[in-house]
Amino acid sequence: MESDISLSIIDDAITVKNKNTTVGYARFSRDQRLLEYIFVNPAFRRKGYGKLLVRHIESEIGGQIVPAPPLSKMGLKFFSAVRG
Repeated sequence: MESDISLSIIDDAITVKNKNTTVGYARFSRDQRLLEYIFVNPAFRRKGYGKLLVRHIESEIGGQIVPAPPLSKMGLKFFSAVRG
């Protein structure tokens, strides 16, 4: 993972950027503790950015977040890795 990344949280959305582009984005519900949407730029996948987004959301809400249904096969695999 790059060292020159920045995270910003506005309302119930979190963005991770480097100096050139948006690396990833997630939308969540604080009240329901749901991860509504997560996206990591394909050029940056499998480098820990998805886990970084989830961990920062959980830090922000003070507990675990769960994925909103429906959850794809790829989503199940991702959350198994995050929790494993």
